[in-house]
Formats: sequence, C-alpha cells, structure tokens
Amino acid sequence: MSEKDFGFLLKLMDYYQEEARKCKQADAHLAGCVVLAAAMEAGLLGMAYCLDTEVRGTETFQRARDKDLRTWALKRLLELANEMKWLPSNLPLGKEARLSGIEPDEAIERGDVIYLADVVREVRDMIHPGRYVRLWSGVKVTMEYLDSVEERVQIVYDLLYDRLTTVIRNHPEFKKIMNSPE
Repeated sequence: MSEKDFGFLLKLMDYYQEEARKCKQADAHLAGCVVLAAAMEAGLLGMAYCLDTEVRGTETFQRARDKDLRTWALKRLLELANEMKWLPSNLPLGKEARLSGIEPDEAIERGDVIYLADVVREVRDMIHPGRYVRLWSGVKVTMEYLDSVEERVQIVYDLLYDRLTTVIRNHPEFKKIMNSPE
C-alpha cells in the first residue's frame, strides 16, 4: 500500500462518516450502520498500513493466502487488531459475537472492544439478505442500532488513534525530531 492509498483511506473515513450522518438524518438506519462499519474497516486498514512491518510478522498475516491487506475482509482485520493488541479482547473470534455466549453489557463492562467491533461487523453484514434471514430474521434496524454502531466505531477510532500516537512517540525518528534544537 502506498502513501497515496493511506491518504485516500483517511479521506474515505471522513466520507463514510459524513454519509452515515446523512443516513441518520434520513432515518436510513441500516445504510448508516453499513457505512459506519466501512469507516471502521478503513481505520483498521489504515492502522495496518502504518504498522506494515509489524503486521507482516503476525500469524494472521502469515496465514493469509492474499498478502495484499486491501483485499482483507473486516473479520480478518479484526483478527489482526486482536493479535496486534490494538483493541482489547476476550472474545473467541472464531464465533459470531451474538452467538459467543457473551452478553453485550458484559463485554462493555470489561472493555472487550473486539466484541463490540465484531457486533458492528455483524450488523453491517445484514446488508446480505441470506445472512439477514439466517441470523436476524424479524429484527428491524432502528435508530438505537445506528446510535450503538456509531458509539462502537468511535471507541475503535479512539483506541486506534491512541495506539498510533504511542507508536509515533516511540519511533526513533520522532524522538530525534523532538529532541533536536530549533
């Protein structure tokens, strides 16, 4: 991935956030959830770009058939975030969040952000009719769902930002710049 790709991802995150605001104003709840999940995915992909060398050393990367991160699904990016400890987790990622036996309140209480992000992924996947029928039959996506997804995506953003800030501050080039006389 190039610097141009990274810059585009940052713009894409903003674009998706703006589209989600428009969806919310139009009471298009499912559409808002979908674009917010896409914004979260762009954030995870951007983080992977920033830490490319470290990412390439992970088991998640080594197991992937396609080494081009731009082709990775959100679930794979969440597995990477879990392995890299970008987001706290106790969730066994091999299961659907809703079927894991973990209650949302319990996950929130213990700060299990991977669980929260995986629920965002599952709500986003409601865009696929077969998944909607199999996993969410009879569930209507309401403003509460959209608000919840929006809150969860913001939590992910905040943690990724904090992690990236720490990485930058600990990078030798940053330290050299900060310690140089003006």
